[in-house]
Amino acid sequence: MQRSVEPPLRLTGRGRVVLVILVMVVSCLVLSVARVTSSAAPTRGDGATRVHVVRPGETLWGIARVLAPDGDTRVVVARLAGLNRLETIDLVPGQTLRLP
Repeated sequence: MQRSVEPPLRLTGRGRVVLVILVMVVSCLVLSVARVTSSAAPTRGDGATRVHVVRPGETLWGIARVLAPDGDTRVVVARLAGLNRLETIDLVPGQTLRLP
């Protein structure tokens, strides 16, 4: 009785190209997911993120004065604007602000 011996799996040139492209796509997806999850992570060490909901009549300057009554209000306003990616200092009631 004779056994048929099958040759080992061989990839053609097209198969190698497909395999390389597949590995690159999977790598890009993994890196994209890692980047999105790392940018969505809380920035504080204790994991708590403070959020403030703007009430009618509140201003960015007023919120900054409450956050740092003895500090430089201009610095706190700039930090709030940067943290929340605000293009203007005008606030809308109901708007949520991340606090430093």
